[in-house]
Amino acid sequence: MHMKTKLLSALCLLFITTTMWAQPAGTGTYYQKANGKKGRELKTAMFNIIKNPSVVHYDSLWYAYNISDPRTFEGLEGEYIWDMYSKISRYPLYTYKHGSGSGTEEGVKGIQREHSMVKSWFNPTSGPKSGKNYEDVRPMYSDIVHVIPTDAVCNNNRSDNAYGEIADPAQVDWASAEDFCKKSKQGGCSTPGWSEQATNPAKKRVFEPNNEYKGDLARIYFYMVMCYEPGFATWDVLRDPESKTKLGEILADGSKHCGTWTCDMFNTADTEEGTDAYQPFAPWAFDMLIRWAKEDPVSQKEIDRNNAIWQLQGNRNPFVDYPGLEDYIWGEKKDVAFDYGGELPEEPTSDNCEVALNKTTLGVDWSATDNLRSYWTRTPIIFEKNGITFTYSYGMEGSKLYADDNELRLYNYNTLTLTAHNNEITEVEFTIPGRNHDNKTLVASVGEVNNNIWTGNTQEVTFASSYVSSTKAGGVSKNYYMGISNIKVTVANPTGIEQLKAERSNDERIFNIVGIQMDENQLNAGFYIKNGRKVIIR
Repeated sequence: MHMKTKLLSALCLLFITTTMWAQPAGTGTYYQKANGKKGRELKTAMFNIIKNPSVVHYDSLWYAYNISDPRTFEGLEGEYIWDMYSKISRYPLYTYKHGSGSGTEEGVKGIQREHSMVKSWFNPTSGPKSGKNYEDVRPMYSDIVHVIPTDAVCNNNRSDNAYGEIADPAQVDWASAEDFCKKSKQGGCSTPGWSEQATNPAKKRVFEPNNEYKGDLARIYFYMVMCYEPGFATWDVLRDPESKTKLGEILADGSKHCGTWTCDMFNTADTEEGTDAYQPFAPWAFDMLIRWAKEDPVSQKEIDRNNAIWQLQGNRNPFVDYPGLEDYIWGEKKDVAFDYGGELPEEPTSDNCEVALNKTTLGVDWSATDNLRSYWTRTPIIFEKNGITFTYSYGMEGSKLYADDNELRLYNYNTLTLTAHNNEITEVEFTIPGRNHDNKTLVASVGEVNNNIWTGNTQEVTFASSYVSSTKAGGVSKNYYMGISNIKVTVANPTGIEQLKAERSNDERIFNIVGIQMDENQLNAGFYIKNGRKVIIR
């Protein structure tokens, strides 16, 4: 080999081994906090980025599919629903509920909302006597990442079966048109390792999707075990202990809400430290999904759907944005640091601050839409002050956002999250005007709220208005809200300047911008602090 060729080969190898992903278009600093993380820490960092999506209400998924799942067919006019279970379905997009028919005639019995990760696998904590209820497994129940539109016949045949592979045609119990998807007979799964690890393989069936979408579904499953590991704030259903009647809801720690899925695809065995949410898949399922993701790489269809989901519920699937990310979290590259592909601005240290909450601060003007933000644009509104990040969001199934000249409103499920950087928040004082929110109280994901003052010690806290059901349980209308006009934040370690401002008034001492006292007779040109005010020496 010529020296030039050898050098070129070496440079190409160096480029391949050191180059990471390009930053996904339009994501900005969304993934910045995961930069440099590896393995378990990378999964946790990604969880903190994508957790608590502002999912639409389950009934609104019919309309959301117009945005997330449109497709065209050659020779046909108009747009149709993208179906990953059927090759022949041609259901047009709609502005009304599609039929959820059943039967044996594929392609004409209607479309259904398919939980690709079956809803019965989640572990609701307070279901009614009749069994599990979708309200006990939110927001997973309507997370559009995994609730996909499918033909009713195909969906009914999938039922609650795990995904798997069927090698022997004799084991096929049902197949969709043109053998696009298929279901096995009892014990018909041929995925390596399944029979040895399944709870009762003699009685289990599996459902095998088409090769074209196996990678899509694998990345959906990776997203689900990342987004819904224990430890996120959620709305818990409150029920009467005797009748199990729903009384209302409360913002609560979701540490037991999910993360221990009940299916042979998952390994839910407890360790000495408890159930480990880091890699919950059973070995056979994990190996299969990793293989599926490699054999069916990310498509433009997935990229477009991921961008639509960012609009619809304010979060993204990082396994679509960063193909192969699963290897960096669980696989052969888990000791390699993740590079999100963007710039790394220096993260400030949070300080005490006071903020007026109104449309000017938020940078919004919703007067043209009756002061309500579009329900189908659900990305959160984020701003910063003194190193504190404020995130105003629809929240789970929330239907409106509002801010005017005087206040920000927390309607049902709306959330306001405060995040400190290189510091911790210890107190938050709210100014609440007192209009139109009788029977509502301010609630927090951690810490305590008394007389509109929150106390605690945390880097992040989420606030909401107490919610008492859109069915007017307890006689409280769903349209009540809390209007917040001002917020004052205290952190654990304020800067020297803030401390001096708090300690003395009429203070004639002079400090530089990092809080060091200076000799007034030996000042260079620059900015200084005197009596809590900035002064300029020229």
